[in-house]
Parts: sequence; structure tokens; C-alpha cells
Amino acid sequence: MRKLGVFIDNVLVGMLHDTDPLSFTYTQDCLGGLVRAPFSALIPLEPGPISTTAVTSFFENLLPEGDERTLLQARHHVTTVFGMLSKVGGDTAGSVVILPEGQNPQPDDYLPVSWEDIGTLVNNATAAAPAVMAAADSNASLSGAQHKLLVLLGDGDKPSLPLNASISTHILKPDIKRTGLKVFSSAINETLIMKLAHECQLPTAPVAYLPKVQSCLVERFDREKDDDGNLKRLYQADLCQLLDKPSGVKYENDGGPSFKDCYDLVKNRSAVPLTDCHNMVQWLFFNLMVGNNDSHAKNLSMLNTNGKLRLAPFYDLMCTKVYAGLSINFAFKIGQHFEPGQINHQDVCELADSIGINSRTLFKIALDMAGRIEKNLPTVAKALLPLAIKGSSDRILLDRASKTLYSNIKKIKARLQPPAAQVVPGSGGKKPS
Repeated sequence: MRKLGVFIDNVLVGMLHDTDPLSFTYTQDCLGGLVRAPFSALIPLEPGPISTTAVTSFFENLLPEGDERTLLQARHHVTTVFGMLSKVGGDTAGSVVILPEGQNPQPDDYLPVSWEDIGTLVNNATAAAPAVMAAADSNASLSGAQHKLLVLLGDGDKPSLPLNASISTHILKPDIKRTGLKVFSSAINETLIMKLAHECQLPTAPVAYLPKVQSCLVERFDREKDDDGNLKRLYQADLCQLLDKPSGVKYENDGGPSFKDCYDLVKNRSAVPLTDCHNMVQWLFFNLMVGNNDSHAKNLSMLNTNGKLRLAPFYDLMCTKVYAGLSINFAFKIGQHFEPGQINHQDVCELADSIGINSRTLFKIALDMAGRIEKNLPTVAKALLPLAIKGSSDRILLDRASKTLYSNIKKIKARLQPPAAQVVPGSGGKKPS
């Protein structure tokens, strides 16, 4: 039977077995308490092979999704979760390193490249140098449906590509290019919304837009330097992993976690639940206001910081509403509705009851977030404008996104008013009769 070694901080904590369903066995050192496995709250410490759904959910959620998973399967001729992890499990989200049986983590090794090399790789991969292509193929392990490239930024922000499961510091997210999907300038879209969230006082991963490679560069919050200046991995798990849900059911409408499920989990697991739950509610209304309908449970994570589990900084924020052909439904149901155009005052009251928050407090958070977005959007968009080439789709995106946000916020604020105070859009200020 094939096995994969699972490492935390370069120490073997267990073996993943090629069984159906997937199974995992802890080392004796883990069982004896000599070595700590941070995911033991999900996969309880017990001797012998463990083949619960939690094993599959935890490890499967480390893999890319959608077209990226299909591409991974075609490149390496693997179709099972075990097979895919055997090829790209070296530098996953969080602290887990997965290597073929008999292999141990090696000293970090990198291929120095230029931004021009990366630009070629992103825009015309077949023209990239073979060594660059090989390095890029080996680090496609991050979850999500979008193509990503793991990089290490050194002195002077010079990029290198990690080799042999070496640690990365940043995630490069090029523009989404997918046949049949009318998505354009997604990188500057994500940069705009992420920076806007930061200005609205939400904890977010730091981002920058790189016009030369048409990509959003995201600094990894699951990496930090120790006292000796060495990079180390931090344990994190997204909420699908923590709620024992495979990535295929990340949307509530498809049987995935509800906002209440996510809220209750953070409330029960966070070391600082009041702060983290408040930020979650702010995140929910921020996404609703900016038209990010893809704000599902996998876009929320918990991070182990100084031995304490906290809600991780927010990531993968963008305005999906600007693109035709994407779902018009919100990822979470609010009250009785998924469609943002139907969410009203009563729905927010029902949400407040379900998570145990006073409805007036919830409305205050929602309207305060709307005000912060309206206040900060012009400044954030203006700062990105010089990075968008004149006549490019990036400029069209910035303009369209700004108009979409203002229009969206105006409509949502009107619907959140109590029924007697609501004004019908386009009615000249008249209340409904």
C-alpha cells in the first residue's frame, strides 16, 4: 500500500494511506504526546488507521479545485486525492507538508527568476524556460479554483520559485483566463476589493497589483519569521476543513456550511471570540455591499497564532457582480433569501436571531460598513488607476466596479430599512403603498 508522510515543522506526525476512503495513522510520538499535531481536534488522536470523513475533508481541501484540479490530473495522470497530494502536497496552505514515503523535508531550495520570466510563464507558458516551467508545476498545491503561483520574495523584492517543497512567502494570482467565462481583469479587481476591505478596517492579507505580470500579489499570513530570521509555517484550516465538508460542497445552497455554522464555529473555537465574530459579521456585510457573491466557507480560515486559534485575515475578496454569467446568488442565505436583490429588513432580523445578536446591532454594523465603503472607495480606486494601462481592460474594470458598488450599496440600504420606511427605487422618493 502506498503511503505519504505528513510533516509539521519538519517532524513526521503521521502517514496518509492510499485507501478508499483515505486513511491516516498517527506516529507513536504523536500518540505519546512527544510531538504535537495541530489538526488532532479534527482527526482525534487514536492508534491505527483512521478513515473518518474528517480525514478526507481535511486533506482533500488542501488541493486546487475546478479547472486547476483537472489540469493537475492531466499533467500528472493522477485522479485520486492521494495521487494528487503525492505530486503537489509539498507547500500547502498552513503548516502541513506532504511527501512520498521515505522522503524527508530538505533544506530550502529556490530557482531565482526575474519578473520577466514570471510574465512569460503567466502569459505564454509554452515560451517559458523548462526550469521555470518545472518549478511552477511543482508548487501548484494551493486550494481554490483560480490558478496561483507560489513565490519567495527576497531582498529588493526579487522573486524566486520554491523547489522541493520549499517554503513560499507570497501567492501570485494572475488574471483569470477561462474559456466560456466572461471574466476580465480579475487581478486588479481583487486588489481593489482587498485594499478597500483593509481601509474599511477589516483584517486582510496585504496585497499589491503588479501590472507587468497582470497579477495580484498576496502576502501569506500563514508564514512568519522566527527569532533567528528563518521562515516558518503556521497552522491554518479553512472552515470547510473545520466543519468536515469537502470542497465540492462549499456553498450553502449545495449543502455546504451556512453563515450560522461558520459563526458558531468561530465563536466556539476562537481564543478571542468577541473580536473574531464581530469581524465575521463585518465581512459578511462587506461582501454583500461590494457584490462578492463567492464569499463561501472556504474563504474563511482559522490560524494558529502563538498557540491560539484565531480567525485568519480575510482573503479572496473581489466584486463578482461586475461579471455577466456568474451566479447572482450570495454564497450564504440571509434570512429567507440567497439573491442579494431580495434580501430585506426581515431577513437581517432573522439572521440576527439565528446567531444570537440584537438586530439593531446587526443593522448598525451593516449600515456602518456601507458608509465606510462609500467613503474609502474613491481613494482606493484612484491609487490603483496609475497602475492600469490607458485603454486597458483594467481601467474599464476600475470604473465599472466603482459604479457597481455605489449602485449596489444604495439599493441594499433601501431594502434594509423597516418596511414602513422603505422607498421604492425610481419612485421619486415615494414609500410603497
